[in-house]
Amino acid sequence: MYISYDSPQLDAILDALANQKRRGIIHELSLQPSTVGQLAEQHDLSLSAIHKHIRTLENAQLIVRKKAGRTNFVALNPGTLGLAQSWITQYQVAWGSADATLENYISRMQE
Repeated sequence: MYISYDSPQLDAILDALANQKRRGIIHELSLQPSTVGQLAEQHDLSLSAIHKHIRTLENAQLIVRKKAGRTNFVALNPGTLGLAQSWITQYQVAWGSADATLENYISRMQE
């Protein structure tokens, strides 16, 4: 499956993953679902700060949130991580190392 480099969803995913705290949240949620309060405590963040991170991850569709009573539960949406993985994987080439690839290109250009 080809994933375009200019996909808005890919932009949102990569933007969300560019932050260390959000990557930490993804890590925690890969182990098990959690409450927003638990995540705030684990990452030493205020509820206001954790909600901003949760909102970014949710907008990128990396997590899903469900409210039960007054408690917000969040879980990882692994399918969306698969989109980023697919985009990265499509650029892995079978030409060898980066140096070898560059050498191959230079050799062809000099022919």
